[in-house]
Amino acid sequence: MSNPPGTRLSGRRLDLVVAAIMLADTLLSGAAKALGDGLPWFGWALLALGPSVFPLWRRYPRGVMLVNVAVLVLLGPLEVGPLSAVPALVAIAVAMYRGHRKLTVGLVLLLSSATMYGNWHAAGYQLTGAVMEQSMLVIGWLHVALISGESRRQRDAYMAEAEHTREEAVKRKAADERVRIARELHDSLTHSISVIRVQAGVALHLARKRGEDPPPALVAVEEAAKDATRELRETLTMLRDDDGHRLSRVASLADRYRGLGFTIEVACEVDDTTALDEEIDHAAYRIVQEALTNAVRHSGGDRVRVRVHRSEDALTVEVADNGGAGRVVPGRGLTGMRERVDALGGDLTVGPGEYGFTVSARLPFPPNEAPIPQQAAAAEPAVERAR
Repeated sequence: MSNPPGTRLSGRRLDLVVAAIMLADTLLSGAAKALGDGLPWFGWALLALGPSVFPLWRRYPRGVMLVNVAVLVLLGPLEVGPLSAVPALVAIAVAMYRGHRKLTVGLVLLLSSATMYGNWHAAGYQLTGAVMEQSMLVIGWLHVALISGESRRQRDAYMAEAEHTREEAVKRKAADERVRIARELHDSLTHSISVIRVQAGVALHLARKRGEDPPPALVAVEEAAKDATRELRETLTMLRDDDGHRLSRVASLADRYRGLGFTIEVACEVDDTTALDEEIDHAAYRIVQEALTNAVRHSGGDRVRVRVHRSEDALTVEVADNGGAGRVVPGRGLTGMRERVDALGGDLTVGPGEYGFTVSARLPFPPNEAPIPQQAAAAEPAVERAR
């Protein structure tokens, strides 16, 4: 049964409760000592000091650990009892959990050595069973605290990574769904609208060529088709969730792979100020992304060259690595690249190149808006392309 909202301890309140429990443990240990052999006044102060500074562990984890370890060392000659060591053990685990591994491990090893030497010295430098038992008990608890802190840190890191991975998977699934919807809309609507627009343009041109006034309904059809094409493109852009040119982010994309031991050279002639078709920009970015992924996973090399060149009539994307250029086995990545290129009427070349294994794609720019006579002359090819 889960706790009602607001009743679960966390943060500052939890720290205060833990400090109060540890203070009760140390004072109980001190009371047992006082009833027996007696306890000097400074012993009570030391017993209270460790738990008192514990609430500061979130801001000063190393300081809290050092204070509690110092208290543990000073209480050693007083033989207060095992409960007095609880704050130091908790502080060691907390410091390890916060990632201060070098200091914590070094301190635990130093305490372990000092404990072993102290018991050995007290036994007249005789390595007896009692010496080993007393030493291993203390050393064991120190190492338990050390391992507990590290294991909790690793667990929380794993849980955080799992949550991040889950969120990324959800985002990726949503993005894939947006792209799927965009493609479905493109396939189902763009072809029909393009045919309507071209046929209306041909009819208008022929009417004007004969010296006739084109019917107003026909002019309205052409204008409606033109508006529908523009609005459909804007809708597809929103569904893809694009924010500026994707190709302008190729440099940041390459930075993600440089940490894997690859030297990546990027030369991109497209930035946020470049006039570029949305679909070509999106397809080119995905080709670079997939080619970089394949190079990192399968090339066996250590250098990758990315070139994005914009000419007057086409955008050329080339990603080449210096790894092996053996037989190409098309997978989902290469198939996806070819589908994107084919959809835009471009060319894709995959295989050995002068630099190494090369992925090269040429994406032609869509024709600009042309006058009616030119549109009529190109009517039949335009219909064929729409198919």
